Amino acid sequence: MRRTVWIVMLSVFVTGAQGKPARQKRIVDLTDTIRVGLVKETLGEAMIVKGGIHEVRFEPEMNFRETTGRSTYMSISTQIGTHMDAGAHVEPEGWPIDQVDLDHVMGPGVVVDFRAKTAADPVNPSDLEKYKIRAGDIVIFYFHYETPKPGELYSQSYLTDETAQYLVAKGVRCIGSNTPGIENYKRGVANHWTDPANQKIAWPVHKTLLGNHIPIIEGLVNLDAVIGKRFQFIGLPLKIAGADGSPIRAIAILE
Repeated sequence: MRRTVWIVMLSVFVTGAQGKPARQKRIVDLTDTIRVGLVKETLGEAMIVKGGIHEVRFEPEMNFRETTGRSTYMSISTQIGTHMDAGAHVEPEGWPIDQVDLDHVMGPGVVVDFRAKTAADPVNPSDLEKYKIRAGDIVIFYFHYETPKPGELYSQSYLTDETAQYLVAKGVRCIGSNTPGIENYKRGVANHWTDPANQKIAWPVHKTLLGNHIPIIEGLVNLDAVIGKRFQFIGLPLKIAGADGSPIRAIAILE
């Protein structure tokens, strides 16, 4: 039913309620540009060397010297740039991105601003009370974020396990962030989350949200343009069979 409502809303956006031109709406692009160097710039060289994340790569295929069209081969990780996590990202039997409920990635958005918090100051449930989060909201976290220094990871604040549980209890539709992640990475390093023997304890915030079919969107940009406003958010992943995530094109629609 909700998906049908969204189709009607988009129709009204284009033609207006009575078949007349719709009122002017502002569309804000919240998507980072896919480019060579994206991984190094956002995640850091350490994720390429130690984490095994591949840098974006483009290779020419068809070209105008040999034919009348052009095509490009692109290689990109499912977990970089503006992307969406599926349950398969953190659970061997988790749901894949091609099975995401599209009703969860379109809806009313609200930005919660935590740029004042550092990597030593996580976002707790009490921090969210002033935002009056409603069931069905898409909650976007505007974190403090420091780009990675040579040989290091990026730095940001993060969500606690209790905050993830709070968001589930609130009935949010989806969450997003301007950062490459939402977890406490220092905790992850200390507890060896990347060791397969620790699969059950690793990535608890991701598992709480994704286990309740709340998609996680990371790497959003241009949040300054929508902070303090209510807007309609749309972020659609590619339909990749069995994948753990996907790049998305994310937009906010402002009245």
